[in-house]
Amino acid sequence: MSYVVLVPDQHFTCEIEIKRSRFIGHARRVETEEQARCFLDELRAANREARHVCHAFVLGAHRRTQRFSDDGEPSGTAGAPIRTAITARQTSPGHTELSDVVVGVVRYFGGVKLGTGGLVQAYSQAATETLDAGDYLTRRMMRKVTLNLAYDQVGRIENILRAQSIHVSGIDYGAQAKLHTWVDDDAAALDAHAVLIAELTNGQINGEPGESAWVDVG
Repeated sequence: MSYVVLVPDQHFTCEIEIKRSRFIGHARRVETEEQARCFLDELRAANREARHVCHAFVLGAHRRTQRFSDDGEPSGTAGAPIRTAITARQTSPGHTELSDVVVGVVRYFGGVKLGTGGLVQAYSQAATETLDAGDYLTRRMMRKVTLNLAYDQVGRIENILRAQSIHVSGIDYGAQAKLHTWVDDDAAALDAHAVLIAELTNGQINGEPGESAWVDVG
């Protein structure tokens, strides 16, 4: 199982102007509703003179948590279009898997009313172009598998695993070297990993399965 997220600890922005109104989009990766609301509070504090700070956020692998607000704009003209920009965004051909993201759009009113259709277009465009500015990773449900190796085995095995796009998260050195790998958390992937390790070590090493977790894999 996998989905797409923004890279962590980055704040992406984009500004458009329509009939003298400025729409400034802000996007950030978040993992909880509390994080999303803290980010929005920061936007409001930094833009106290703005007429509206509308937003949407989507959370979780299955995108079951979805919240949005028009923040005083006519109903359905701001929050919903921002949410649609998130949920309809194609992350690969035919796939819309973006989640764990909050998008806020700050509006500085320019004196000209845009009408409901104009507002929908403006907020949708601002959110979409803000997300266009983002950098993305794939997040996968993976199982940690630790290999206990002799020191002279580490370099060769690590290089082979990386060459085969197996995620190596680190090495701990003690009496033996513990090389930590992450494998897709399904039976076929784990079996294939075990076969590969057996081939590389002439059957001398068995991986130790550990926790399952969501892992950013690039």
